Amino acid sequence: MSDALIGLRPQTLWGLFAQIVGIPHGSKHETLLATHLRQVAGDAGFTVVQDEAGNMGITVPATKGYEHSPTVVLQGHLDMVCEKNEDVGFDFARDAIRVVRGGDWIKAQGTTLGADNGIGVAAAFAVALSDDFVHGPLEILLTVDEETGLNGATRLSPSLVTGRILLNLDSEKAHTVCIGCAGGGGVTTQLPLDWTEVPQGAVGVQLKLTGLRGGHSGLDIHENRANAIKLMSRSLSALKGLEIALADFRGGDKHNAIPREAIAVVALPIGNVSQLHSMVSDLHKSFQVEFPHEREMQSIVTPATLPPQVVGKKSFETLVTMLLAFPNGVLAMSQEMPGLVETSTNLATAHLKDGVFTVHNSSRSSVPQALKATMDQVVAVAQLAGATHRVVEPYPGWRPNTDSTLLHIVENVYQELFGRRPTREATHAGLECGVIGKKLGTMDMISIGPDIVNAHSPQEAVSVISVEKFWRLLTAVLARIAQGSTTEA
Repeated sequence: MSDALIGLRPQTLWGLFAQIVGIPHGSKHETLLATHLRQVAGDAGFTVVQDEAGNMGITVPATKGYEHSPTVVLQGHLDMVCEKNEDVGFDFARDAIRVVRGGDWIKAQGTTLGADNGIGVAAAFAVALSDDFVHGPLEILLTVDEETGLNGATRLSPSLVTGRILLNLDSEKAHTVCIGCAGGGGVTTQLPLDWTEVPQGAVGVQLKLTGLRGGHSGLDIHENRANAIKLMSRSLSALKGLEIALADFRGGDKHNAIPREAIAVVALPIGNVSQLHSMVSDLHKSFQVEFPHEREMQSIVTPATLPPQVVGKKSFETLVTMLLAFPNGVLAMSQEMPGLVETSTNLATAHLKDGVFTVHNSSRSSVPQALKATMDQVVAVAQLAGATHRVVEPYPGWRPNTDSTLLHIVENVYQELFGRRPTREATHAGLECGVIGKKLGTMDMISIGPDIVNAHSPQEAVSVISVEKFWRLLTAVLARIAQGSTTEA
C-alpha cells in the first residue's frame, strides 16, 4: 500500500482502493481490474457473473437474520479517465497510479487519481467484506466503459440485477444526495484538407497553450474554465496576418474533459517570427484578463521542425472558422432547479492526423429536446464547413423523483448522523442511473459519494474526511433498510 494511504479509515475501504489504483483500468481496458476483483469476490465465497459487455454482477449474502430484507444494488463503474500532464512520464496501460497526500486530500503525481470511481468500487467491496454492521442481500453491479459514454450500462444484461433499490456510488459531493442527471451525446467531425508545399524560406514555430485547469466537462462546465482548443483557434485566427501556414494541430484527449492543452505548429516567413512572439504575448495577456482563474496558464513559443507539406490556405481558413463557430460551454440554465446547468457542450478534442482534421464535440442536457438541438447545431457547423460527421447515440438522463422512498431513508439517516439534512441535487454530469433505470424498469435510486474535486484532470483529489463520512452514511443506510425501515420516517 502507498505510504499516503496507510492509517486512513475505514481501513478496509482504503486498502481496496490501494489495490485498485495499483492496477491499470482505463476505459475499455478494465480486464485486469475485473479479474482481480473477481478473485477477491471468489475468495470471499460470493457468486460472480459477467455479461457479454464485461459488466460484473456480484451476489453478497445478507447478514444472518436479515435474509428476507429487500435486496440493495451497490453500483459503480470499473474504468477511470486517463489524463496526465504532457511533461509527466507515465503509461496508463502499465503503471500504477502514484498516490500522494496533501493535508486532507489524496491525489496523484501528475495524473488522474481514479477516485472517480475507484472510491465507490472500493466502498462496495468493503461493505461486502465487513462484519461491522448488518445488511440485507446485496448485489454489487460494476459496469465497464462508463467514462466514454456509459457504454457498459447501455449494453447491460438485465440478468445481472434482481434488486430494485439501487445506491449509485459515483457522486462527488459528500453533503448532497443526487437524484437526477443530464443525458448526453456527441458528434465527431472530420474535415478533409488540401495540402501544399512549405513556402520557400519559411521557418517552423510551435505554439503551445498549457497549464489550464481543465476538469470534468459536466461538473466543472459552469465555472467557465478556459478551453485550450478554443483559445488556440482564436490565436491562429489573430495570427493569420503574419502569413502563417498550419502544419500540425492537437488539443484535448477525452470527450468528457475540458481541454487543458493545445499545440499548433505553423510555418511563416522568418521576418515575421519576432512579431509572432509579440502577438502571442499580447494574446496571452488578453486571455489572462478573460480567465483570471487560470493562474497556471502558459503560452509558449519554440522553434519547430516542419514537415514537407502544410495545410492549404483555404483549408486553413475553413478549419479555424469551424473551430471558432462550434458552440462551447454553458448554453442554458435549468428553469426547474436554480443553479443547475441544463444544457452545455464541450469542444473536447481536435487532432490533425493522416491529412484529416478530426474534432469531437460532447454535449449534455437534462432536456432531451435541448440535447438534440445542441447536437444539431454542431452538425450544422460541420456541414457548413464541408466536413463529414458521425453522431454518437445519446444516452438518457435521470429524471428526479422527490417521492423516492430511498431518498427519504437516506435523508433521515443523514440527519441522525450529522445533525442536518443533506442537499438534494441533480447533476449536469452523466450517471448510469438513467440508463439502468431505462434498461431494468422501475428502480428506486439515489447517488452518493465523498468529496472529489477536479475529476478527469491531473488535479483530481478526494477528501479523506469525506470518505469516512460517506462510509458512515452508506453503512447506516444499508442497516436501516435491512432492519425494515423502507417507508418515510
